[in-house]
Amino acid sequence: MEAKCVVCHDKLAAFRCIQCHKPVCDECAHKDENGAFCSRECAGQYRSYGQAARKAAAKRGGLGKVILLVILLAIAAFIAWKRDLLPSWVMEKLPGGAGNAPAEAPANAPE
Repeated sequence: MEAKCVVCHDKLAAFRCIQCHKPVCDECAHKDENGAFCSRECAGQYRSYGQAARKAAAKRGGLGKVILLVILLAIAAFIAWKRDLLPSWVMEKLPGGAGNAPAEAPANAPE
């Protein structure tokens, strides 16, 4: 990295801030469990964004699981229907099931 540190302006940068991507030297870098930052403000912004992103992902994760469950149940029901594994009371309610067979014309009805 050939860039100069944005904090002290004297030393060559050893890192780029994870939040704003500005060059920062080893002495001036604010380091924490997430990496190196040019300031405490950038570190705080990065943490805030990460927390908000995790909360949003958790909300989406619940809906995604429900949608996946519905799809899997629909596939299982389709397979059971195709293999005639559904109970008779369910088969009677389905189109083309035993309970929906067309009624035969009376024997004395005109044709």
